Amino acid sequence: MTNDKPTEPAPRTLAQERTEREALGKNWEARHVADLTDLSEVTVKRMARQGKLPALKVGRSWEFPPAKVRAWYSGEPWEPVPRPRPHPPKK
Repeated sequence: MTNDKPTEPAPRTLAQERTEREALGKNWEARHVADLTDLSEVTVKRMARQGKLPALKVGRSWEFPPAKVRAWYSGEPWEPVPRPRPHPPKK
């Protein structure tokens, strides 16, 4: 008896997702950085909030520029990601 059911593709690894996102010019998510560094997502987000890890706050989530994260991970100097300044209140 044969199984005529199509086989499902293997799930992508986080390393594959990192590569794909970078190729598309997208930033990584906290889970991608956590996988790369063997840290928990909570620790990655805490380090981003403290400015110890290059990141951008986008709404309620964090995004991590791959080139800056790689520089940080390899111990190279990195420039903090510029944060947009809030608009002054209208008078």
